[in-house]
Amino acid sequence: MKSPSEHSGSLPSSRHEERQKVIGPLDWEGPDDPANPWNWPASKRWYGTIVPGSLCFLVTFASSVYVPGVYQVAAKFHVSITVALLGISMYVVGLGLGPMFSAPLSEVFGRKMVYFVNLPIFLLFTVGAGLAQNIQTLVICRMFSGIFGGPAVAVSAGSFVDVWDLKSSGSAVSVQAIASFMGPALGPIVGGYLAEYEGWRWTLWIIIILGGALLVPLYFMEESYKPVILRRRALARGEELPPKPDPKTALKLIFTITLARPIMMLLKEPIVQAVALYSAFAFAVLFGFFEAYPVTFQKEYGFALGETGLCFLGIAGGLIIGCIIYLIQDRLVYIPALKKYNGSPPAEIRLVSAMIGSFLMPIGLFWFAWTARKDVHWISPVLAGVPFGCGLVLIFLTAIMYILEVYPPLVAASAIAALGLLRYIFAMAFPLFTVRLYNNLGIAWGTSLFGFIALAMAPIPWAFQRWGPQIRAMSRYNAIVE
Repeated sequence: MKSPSEHSGSLPSSRHEERQKVIGPLDWEGPDDPANPWNWPASKRWYGTIVPGSLCFLVTFASSVYVPGVYQVAAKFHVSITVALLGISMYVVGLGLGPMFSAPLSEVFGRKMVYFVNLPIFLLFTVGAGLAQNIQTLVICRMFSGIFGGPAVAVSAGSFVDVWDLKSSGSAVSVQAIASFMGPALGPIVGGYLAEYEGWRWTLWIIIILGGALLVPLYFMEESYKPVILRRRALARGEELPPKPDPKTALKLIFTITLARPIMMLLKEPIVQAVALYSAFAFAVLFGFFEAYPVTFQKEYGFALGETGLCFLGIAGGLIIGCIIYLIQDRLVYIPALKKYNGSPPAEIRLVSAMIGSFLMPIGLFWFAWTARKDVHWISPVLAGVPFGCGLVLIFLTAIMYILEVYPPLVAASAIAALGLLRYIFAMAFPLFTVRLYNNLGIAWGTSLFGFIALAMAPIPWAFQRWGPQIRAMSRYNAIVE
């Protein structure tokens, strides 16, 4: 029989061994670890997809719902239309800046915390914009609203990656596309009737109502970010965590991934330059249409604000059809390629969607350009939005998926950040000059200018399809060659 001293001497040793169980990097406990979001039940995975997707929809919806009220804003504050449009342009600037601040927070606190902290602040600045008594307050509040809303757009993409293998889950990718583009497309429809019947301030109150409703489902959403899940589990078990990286080193890495490297890739990396330019132009034309449609349908057809907003249904329908086309080609082209190449098909397989979109977008633009006149029925330019919206979403989806195929994860994160940076710079600028462009060139030639640019960019996916391996071989950022 052992003495008490022997017993008491053995306990600290066993506890010390238990505390030392985790000494290396944290990871899942095998492929079937139930804590891994990829192993969650389907209902839980979709909940973790739809809630961030809805938040992304709200933030992008807020960018365009304001647009129908710009003429009222200009009259209220005695400013030009261009100045009133700063309410959308500075919001878009905020969307581009926000993710730079959210990245460090999501690394430390996880996705859910970023959503839950930023959403109320986003709503508070929206309240400030709605109560504004001068244009300066309105524009500044809109910009800060965008800064605190931007993380929802960037981090929601991370949530989708947490829960799904995006390379083999076309449905989840389509949710991301719908969340990113359906918001801007539906904003003018809702905003048109609100501005017409209730005034421009209601284009901001609707954001408050929808955002407040999202707080409840957001509260019940579980964290999906791997490092945070593993860290919390280790602490709950009393396990010792790996040593934390030096804060200066960690901040430098985050700064490199989210800002420094994206800018350098835009300046030096041909793959990122071409893909970012094409997808940013397509996205920016949508924002240009926020002003082109009122000029067209109110002046040419005499539509009211609400009726003008309904014309965006053509683009919205095109976005949905584009997602369906993407899912079909994903099932018919990419999934068989995964099997044929043992899970590693050539990156150029992803370009099929953009090759289709490269035809559809200029078709929609030229169709709109030359049928938007009084002697042609209004349904024709509305329907022209279908191929445009379809081409837009196919180009966007291809840009994201091709980057994921071409670069290793950390470099891909920087490349996608570069795409977002250029996209929001273009989206900021296009609404400011579109009205002047249409006034100087007219509807036909103003839209045709966009069409000719789209035609000039159309060969990009075809060139990558033909010479992709050679282009990847010239990469300065470790593009995957095989």
